[in-house]
Amino acid sequence: MDTASYSIAATSTLAMVRTAAARGIPTADLLSREGLTLEALADPDGRIPAPTALAIWNALRDRAADPVLQLAAPTTLPFGAYRVIDYLVAASATIGDGIQRFAGFFGLIAPAITLDIAGDDRGRCLRLAAVDGGTVPPVYVDYVFAALVGRIRMKIRPGLQVRQVEFRQPTPPAVAPYHDIFRAPVRFGAEADKLCLSDQEWQAPTADADEALARLMEEHARILARRIPPSESGLIPDVRKAIASALPEGGSASDVARALHVSVRTLQRMLAAQGTSFKEVSEAVRARLAEEYLTDPTVATAEVAFLLGFSDQSSFHRAFRRWTGESPGRWRRCRGGVCRSSASRPW
Repeated sequence: MDTASYSIAATSTLAMVRTAAARGIPTADLLSREGLTLEALADPDGRIPAPTALAIWNALRDRAADPVLQLAAPTTLPFGAYRVIDYLVAASATIGDGIQRFAGFFGLIAPAITLDIAGDDRGRCLRLAAVDGGTVPPVYVDYVFAALVGRIRMKIRPGLQVRQVEFRQPTPPAVAPYHDIFRAPVRFGAEADKLCLSDQEWQAPTADADEALARLMEEHARILARRIPPSESGLIPDVRKAIASALPEGGSASDVARALHVSVRTLQRMLAAQGTSFKEVSEAVRARLAEEYLTDPTVATAEVAFLLGFSDQSSFHRAFRRWTGESPGRWRRCRGGVCRSSASRPW
């Protein structure tokens, strides 16, 4: 896997740093050496280059004299730290539904890694691999599997029973921590990295199922993944990504400035130099997302208002009229027809 060509969510590195710091391990110098701060890692929309993350992780493991620090790290993050991914899994009707959604939108966390699901005569297995066919660093495989299991047990199904875990990596010097974390048989030197559950566990109901919310958040995640491709780069695309990723909870100029590691004043100055403003970019993002959501008849207008961060439906209606000259209801009825007056907005 070519780790130099992609970035990953900063949240996982925050977990590693917090775990090491809780054990008295100094971390500030490691972050400073890579041009990072703890505040930057705490930004839920932050992303860092994969080589940078792996360098920090390996240095922390060396300092802690703990080669499996990555197994304990995920539990240091409160539920919701992974935002849409956490809530998609929690709101799903069953554990299997949640894992399928986790796999389907994992690209929002690490676009170079793919997760697929296959059944066998004893249940279902989640397989982790690199998109380009290469190998995923074992430390990251450990973290992903431990995070999924740990976060499900944290809030969704405390008694989750894993059937088996298989790793491609050779047998490490200490295997007990793997058994402690997964509470299941663990095999090393396998053909693939897999996490397996029985059919009974796969079909088990979640504690706080809300399928309507799950579908709503799934649509939000789907539009983010489709409309804001990872390959798009540059200041304005980066601002668009940060706004869309922060919705519905955030998306303000201060939120975006934190995500891009600049001050609000610097952000406004940089956008002005490109002939635009934060307000203009923000309006364009919300207008485009609004049209995307309204194209789906299963998403109610009130839900669109929520997804775009509006405090009430009337505020959304006023904004949509400003963007398109039409009400959301009329636009939805006439989309693709002669009564639609607004032109498609460029990104």
